[in-house]
This record gives sequence, C-alpha cells and structure tokens, in this order.
Amino acid sequence: MRTVLLLINGFGIETKDSYSVYDEKTMPNFDKLAKQYMFSSLESTAANTIDGFRSMSLEMNELYNYSIYTRDMAKVIASPTVAAINKTLVERKSKLHLFCFVDTSLSIVDNLKHFLTLINKEQDKKIFLHIILTSNNYEDYPKILDVLSKINIELGELASIGMIMGLSNILNSNPQIEMNFLIRTMISEVGERWSSFKQKLDFSYGTKSAPISVKPFVVNSGFGIGENDLMMVWNYDNLDISNFINSIRSINYGDKPNTITFFSLFPITYKESIPYILNFEVAKKSLATNMKGLGFKSLVLCNRNEINGINYYLNGMQMVSNPDISYICLEDKIYDIPTVLSVVNTYKQDLLVINFDITKFSSVEELKQLLTKIDSVIGAIYDNTNKEDYCIIISSLHGMNKTVNSISGEICNIRYVKVPIVYIDKFITKKDYLVNSGDISKLFKTCYKSINKKYPGESLVTKKNLLYRMVFK
Repeated sequence: MRTVLLLINGFGIETKDSYSVYDEKTMPNFDKLAKQYMFSSLESTAANTIDGFRSMSLEMNELYNYSIYTRDMAKVIASPTVAAINKTLVERKSKLHLFCFVDTSLSIVDNLKHFLTLINKEQDKKIFLHIILTSNNYEDYPKILDVLSKINIELGELASIGMIMGLSNILNSNPQIEMNFLIRTMISEVGERWSSFKQKLDFSYGTKSAPISVKPFVVNSGFGIGENDLMMVWNYDNLDISNFINSIRSINYGDKPNTITFFSLFPITYKESIPYILNFEVAKKSLATNMKGLGFKSLVLCNRNEINGINYYLNGMQMVSNPDISYICLEDKIYDIPTVLSVVNTYKQDLLVINFDITKFSSVEELKQLLTKIDSVIGAIYDNTNKEDYCIIISSLHGMNKTVNSISGEICNIRYVKVPIVYIDKFITKKDYLVNSGDISKLFKTCYKSINKKYPGESLVTKKNLLYRMVFK
C-alpha cells in the first residue's frame, strides 16, 4: 500500500508549562484526523531534522559508530595508530589531549575507558580530556551531566578533564578572534574557571543556552598545550575542524619548533591525511537496505539544504546517488496545495515523505499561521487520497523549546517534548488496532509494514488483544 509520511518537524504535544498554540481552529484537519483515526505520542531525542532521519533510517537513537567501536575492540588493540600514539608519548614524554565530542550517549564512556586503558596501562602518562558539547537542545543538559559525571568517576585515574566548551567554538565558521582566545586559553590555562562543571552547566541550563554554544571554561589545571604534545580527535562522525587544527599548528613556541601531532578515532576532513583508528562503514540497517529487500521506491520532499544530510543517512551513511530514492525541493511551494497534490499524483513511489519545518518563526501568531497552512495541505492530501488505498502517517521528528513574543508583547515559551503520531488507514482501524507509544526510530519501520506486510520488523501499529477490546470497547 502506498504510504505518505507527513512530518511537521518542531511540532509536538504541549507540556504543562508551554504556551498553548494548538487548537481546533488552528489545525481543524489534524484535529479531526487525530480523533477519527489512531493517535499516540512518541519520544524523540533528535535535535533537528537530519538527526531525526538518522534515527528513522538507521533504527537507532545514537550515532551508529559507537557500536562500531564496541564491536571492533580487537581492531583497536591491534591498530597501528594506537601503537604510534603509545610510542610517541613514551619517546616525547609529552601530554595527550583527547578532544571528545559528547552528545547524550553514555556509550562514549565505555569506549574511552577501553582506549585509555590501552594507552595508560601504567597510569604514568599525562592525559587530558577536553569535552566538546554537540547538542543544540538545552533540554539535554541533565543527560550531558550524567555522561560527564560518569567520565569523571570512571576515568578519573586514567585522565583528567581539562576544558569544556560547545562545538561552535571550534567550527570553521567560528570568528578568528574567538579561536585565538580559545588557543590562548589552551596554552596558558588562563580563562573562565569552574572546579564544578555541574554548577557551570546548571547555570547554562537555567539561561536556556544551547550546549553547542557554551563558551570554553577550565575544570582542571596542568593541561597547557606544549610544542611536542599529541592531539586526539575523539569523533564518531566526520568533522571539518580545519580552522581549529590550523590554529593549533600555528602556535609559536619561540625557538622551539611546533611538532604537535594529530590523530583521530574516525576519519576527519582535513587538507592532509590524519591517522585514524577505525573507518566508517555502511550501516547494516537503513531505508536503502529495506527498500532493496522489500522492493519499493521512495520520494522525499525537503529543502535543498537538507538533501545531503538526509541522503547520507537514508543510504546507510553513504553519500551516493540511489536511483530508488528521489528528492524534490519545493521550498516555499511546499505550502501550495496544487503543487503538492501534483507531486503526490504524478510521482508513484511507494513511500512519499513530506518534510515541513515549523521552527523558524518570530511570533506566536506567525507560528499559528504556519500550522494553519500545513493543516490545509494535510486536509488536501487526505481528501485527494481518501478514495484510494493509501496509508497516511502524520508525525514529527523532534520537538521544540523556543521563547518568542506575541504581537501584544506577551512572552511565550513554546515547549514540545513528545511528538504526535496519527495513523490513517481505512483497513487498519482503531476498532481493532492501536498505535503504541515508542520513539521516532520506529516511524520508518511502521511505514515499511504499511507498504509491504511481509516486513518482519516491529511496527508501532499492533492488533488489540481480546481483553483490551472487552475493557475499552
């Protein structure tokens, strides 16, 4: 059965402390369909659309490469890069700086512990962990604190936390003046200092500052970068931090040459090859893999700037051109009903994903207008497909936490944590079926089952048992 997955990214179920935006008048079609068909809520840890597509396609809520390290620990032990790091540290008697890119996954702690045990068996080496926070969502602070606390407790005898900062401080887009400030701090250790990283991050949480934007601060002393030190980029995804690497390499130590050496966990983008330990690989589960096994094709409507990120994860972490996955960029025309219906009727792929984004607004009234425009498209698609055998799934890949003003000047905090799911199918009705709560990693799996009943994976839609029907009839 042809399936339309309609995503209103940023949309969610309002929390008690959220300003109320949603009502029947704003989204009459969504309201009607949510009442008439199966409705439930889903958890989402995604910070943006691309993260959401990663979760849906790879069927997991953390970076795939965490599992590569866990699975391939024997390769890490035998890695020539690990041997080179150990040898260089012994010969130079220098420090090792690990720039650890941290999200909300505790998996990084076990991986770091394994690596540090290999490097610092005798506990005689000076190793510092510099934490790079990658999350865009201030709601992630409690989980980030759990990760950092576990790092501090379990790795304290093997390494010390030197500095903590947000990713924006080392990206290529970062202004050079801020980069110079960061480098000076890493050399001199003079800068904002918090012996308790929890107090600092609690403060950032209170001001609703995104972790990615946290300014650099010092936790422990003794990490000042020396001319012979080693830099290890502890990354689980491909990064382009050329500006940061170039800035480190341009440090002037007077009459001493700068021989700072770089390594990385996985490959990183740089003008010259940086030795790494593990390579990326094609994910075993992805939209492309399931399409091939079940024999269907997909079409994605998204913004032009989203295509590369979405395509990378739909193809199992490969940047390839897949003839069975097509993209159409309607930009602002995605709210134009005749244009959208023309795409629905003209292109006959089995899975059609329509991607909306409601996060870019400057007032509550603007958000309501945007939701009303999307709701009109929802109603038109439903009316257009109602006479045919279609399944329509309406959901969102992530929520939102944003404070804006209304036209009257009222300050409004809009907070969506859980996201909705409405499942519309005239054959699979809420009389006999229900949509289970779960998370967004199961959205594509639910689509696969709707397209091809032979799909063996777990769908969010399940048949009610007899007891449920007797109690809730």
